[in-house]
Amino acid sequence: MTASQDLTTETGLCDYLKAANGQSKPVDIEPLSGGTANYVYRVTNQGARSIYKHAAPYLHSNKSFAFDPTRMDYEARVLEILSPASSESPLSKQLPTSCVHAVQILSYDKDQKLLCIEDGGSQHLKDAYTDLKLDIPHVGEELAKWIAALHACSSEISLALPGSGVNVEGNNNNPVAINIYRYSYKNLYDALARFGQDPELAHRINERFGSLLKTDNECICHGDFWPGNVLVQLNSHVSQIPPDSTIDGKKPVEFTVVDWEMCRRGTSATDVGQFAAEAWLLDCFRGDRGLLPAFLIAYATARESGTESAAPLGRAWLRRMVVHWAVHVAFWPTVVEWTGKDGTQKLVDIGVDVLKDVLDENWEKLLESPLLRGVKEAYAPLLTRP
Repeated sequence: MTASQDLTTETGLCDYLKAANGQSKPVDIEPLSGGTANYVYRVTNQGARSIYKHAAPYLHSNKSFAFDPTRMDYEARVLEILSPASSESPLSKQLPTSCVHAVQILSYDKDQKLLCIEDGGSQHLKDAYTDLKLDIPHVGEELAKWIAALHACSSEISLALPGSGVNVEGNNNNPVAINIYRYSYKNLYDALARFGQDPELAHRINERFGSLLKTDNECICHGDFWPGNVLVQLNSHVSQIPPDSTIDGKKPVEFTVVDWEMCRRGTSATDVGQFAAEAWLLDCFRGDRGLLPAFLIAYATARESGTESAAPLGRAWLRRMVVHWAVHVAFWPTVVEWTGKDGTQKLVDIGVDVLKDVLDENWEKLLESPLLRGVKEAYAPLLTRP
């Protein structure tokens, strides 16, 4: 790549693509917003659309914040493993007719940290949540079955990069994601202090539970599984579309799971807890359409009826899921605005109350928490197992 091919600019990407193609093909390049880490573009080339992601050694939103660009190597690695185009993909084998899939990788330039993937659409589930054409409980069920299948089928899959052997973490893992994923645990104390809660609670939670993120090794986790990373493609205008139906040989709605750079081997409880937290916030602030209970019940059901090789759900798993949900609810709404100051205060208070009940092992109260009270029958049996 020449010095003029700066992939943080549209012109640089255009020059790169012309050089890569060996000719001057006309391309239309549209910068995409919404993320903070990478430079992302939608490229239209002779009618075909694709997405290009470039990882610089710093955040797109803050160039003074160093961010290891090998994060893109791990995204490419996991997308090659989970490619929906491959009949050997572990997810394709488990869910051959699912309307949910990991975004398809088209190419990867490792030297330039430039990933090319399919264009799954311009609307994500967070925005599509209020679309009455979507059967939201059914959407929650389909996403739950898909993420449960990912967790169940990946207990033995390594994330070690080709040619690297066992990486420095000694765990065939993504060290960038392991470090970043603890961010909310490490910074929870600040949110609690600003909203009148005891920051010592945050330190206790970080020491006891945040520290486990470094050694968790159950399965592959998406690492940033929330409605904003689920793209929605509507192929029909029928109202209240069941996602698993078929119209004219096509799924009426398809979901593409994107942004895999924080993938890691970890505990499935964190993927579930993060999605549950964002689903609960959507149900609270965008009109309660039942995403949270549908997702949680379908996940537990899928894991209970899944493969024997998957780790069984029990009290320890439930504790981790509840903690992750509560940390998310207490921290992220103080960073990403959902409501006004008084409403944010209530969210922080809810998260704190749940964390206190976890430390006190007060499962009677936890089963009545905003997270579990609608799914008690499905989740209470987990308390009878380790």
